[in-house]
Amino acid sequence: MSPLDRKLFRTLWKMKGQAGAIAVVIALGVMMLVMMTGLVNTLDETRRTYYERYRLADVFAPAARAPNRLLSELAEIPGVSAVEGRVTGGALITMNGDGRPNRAQAISLPADGRPRVNDFYLTSGREPNGDRSDEILLLKGFADAHGLTPGDTLAATMNGARRTFTLVGTAQSPEFIYTAAPGELVPDDRRFAVIWMSEDALAAAFDMKGAFNEALLTLSRGGRLQDVLDGADRILDPYGGLGAYSVDDQMSNRFVSEEISGLRTSAAGVPPIFMGVAAFLLYIVIARMVQSEREQIGILKAFGYTSLEVGLHYFKLVLVIAVFGALLGSALGVVSGRAMAGLYQQYYKFPFLVFRVDPGSFVTGVLVSIAAASAGALFVLRSVFALTPAVAMRPPAPADYSATGSFGPLAARLLDQPSRMVLRRVMRQPGRMAGAIIGIACGMALS
Repeated sequence: MSPLDRKLFRTLWKMKGQAGAIAVVIALGVMMLVMMTGLVNTLDETRRTYYERYRLADVFAPAARAPNRLLSELAEIPGVSAVEGRVTGGALITMNGDGRPNRAQAISLPADGRPRVNDFYLTSGREPNGDRSDEILLLKGFADAHGLTPGDTLAATMNGARRTFTLVGTAQSPEFIYTAAPGELVPDDRRFAVIWMSEDALAAAFDMKGAFNEALLTLSRGGRLQDVLDGADRILDPYGGLGAYSVDDQMSNRFVSEEISGLRTSAAGVPPIFMGVAAFLLYIVIARMVQSEREQIGILKAFGYTSLEVGLHYFKLVLVIAVFGALLGSALGVVSGRAMAGLYQQYYKFPFLVFRVDPGSFVTGVLVSIAAASAGALFVLRSVFALTPAVAMRPPAPADYSATGSFGPLAARLLDQPSRMVLRRVMRQPGRMAGAIIGIACGMALS
């Protein structure tokens, strides 16, 4: 080990508190980068897989009451690969101990099997028997919030009539990842439910025999969304069409998409703030170190060490801090990302959610950390190259503040010596003082 490397480790041990603090700042920036990019990839990939596996519709076309024969016309729209009609309606569920009824959305299940579009994920129990009008599936979140299990009974009011149902299973659906009651923004599992039941029973409850009030359409590869929306509106308009809309405007998908977009923005905007702070701290620390070690730098150069070798010594110091912070941040990013993935699975009703780390985020985190640290140190290292042995071993010349002005007789009489020292410091270093004031102001504004 060379003498400069031994000095490097002695210096790191001597300034371990400062080095550790700067490394933690870098680690926080890398942690945010790894965690957020991982969550973006996780949510995006999980959502795509969930939608494909359970065939979420690309277009939702609600109507007041449309005959089933229109389904064949909807299927003939260019760009449509699958169509399914269903009956939906509102319901009120009164639970024992609740002071007010809970809102619910009732959805019909086809008599010939599982839905071809907007399928559900069975989490417990079994599917309802199509011949039994009193058997239902219930949204898992609502069932868990009220302690309901398969075999329990449930009373609900539909279209003014009160009926009693038997819960045979619980389910989740890609249509209800984010479950908020109509007109509300915040999800509450206790206050909103989804009921799946046989088509015949729900059609009888809402006077929809031989009709539907919502069509679900899936686009074929290359299908044009706007043409399908226009075609569905044209066909359903005489039957009280309420305006077809794409999955992008479906409430649950919209909330998930906005969350992913917000994470992607944060992943791009938050880590650079930490890196900038780390670069500024390294600049201060290395600048003071070089200033305090002027005589040592002069002696090293006098003994034959080149400016490049001495500069690399201080640059290695910066790299050690940056690399340690980046590695620590990468590990923390994986740990925090896995913890956040579990939280997202509770908040957004995904049946599966596995945190997937983006390998590129590790590389980006390390490279950005090194770049930020280098940017903070390079400005200081210029002074190392400029120092000659003779100049370095002499005390630095006092700064020239003759151009900053002086106090007049009146100010000298009104202000005591400490006050004049404070004002003289502000006048001589206005840029530094302005930066401190702006930093404090931004901190208070954030608070």
